[in-house]
Amino acid sequence: MESKEKRFVIVVAGGIGTWLAEGVARLLEWKYPNSALIIVDGDNYEEKNKERQHFTKMGNKASVKALELTQQFNKTTFIPVPKWVVDDNFAGVADEESPKIKASALITENDVVFAVVDNFAARKIIFDAAANLDNIDIFTGGNDDALFGSVYHYQRRDGHDVTDHPVHTHSEYENPPDKNPGELSCQDRAKIEGGTQLLATNMAVAAFLLGRVQKTIVSNQNPDEAEIYFDLGIG
Repeated sequence: MESKEKRFVIVVAGGIGTWLAEGVARLLEWKYPNSALIIVDGDNYEEKNKERQHFTKMGNKASVKALELTQQFNKTTFIPVPKWVVDDNFAGVADEESPKIKASALITENDVVFAVVDNFAARKIIFDAAANLDNIDIFTGGNDDALFGSVYHYQRRDGHDVTDHPVHTHSEYENPPDKNPGELSCQDRAKIEGGTQLLATNMAVAAFLLGRVQKTIVSNQNPDEAEIYFDLGIG
């Protein structure tokens, strides 16, 4: 068993992240003991989230989920970051007390990052920050519509792209059609619709992401493809 310590980062503990965090915790606990899982989310868990998300109490999602996992696993360090991730050019992120954190201050060399937020602007911020690092893996996953979902893997090694930055194949990363929730007011965030997300698809996206980690990180195989689509209605 490989024992090298890892640093995994989950950005947003929502419909996908809440299930992914528990799977990642188990992977780290038994494959990479003494590793760290950083959970980042500026949002609070509310009663309306209960249909698709797993928490034992109300409160900030990052803080609650990190505490839950700390009580279950003793070989992994769980670090909550109760903040919104913003672009490096975003003003007003000057100290540790700020409710926002710049992407470049969050991710670092050799991180394995899961940007599981259904928002192109928020994902782009993380992809762009990763493009300035030499060695990093960025995984995104989304419940694109009802039973349809997708995952994307952006990998860099020794300063070169192993898989393409998604801007090369997806125009929405060139000019995102949405706005990063971390750069909106509380009132504007409350107006954002949840779309047609489903519990089954959220859990499936988390499983696909864990599968990609098993192949490319644990088994150290090349990511032959950057993107996978699936439809649970077809099989």
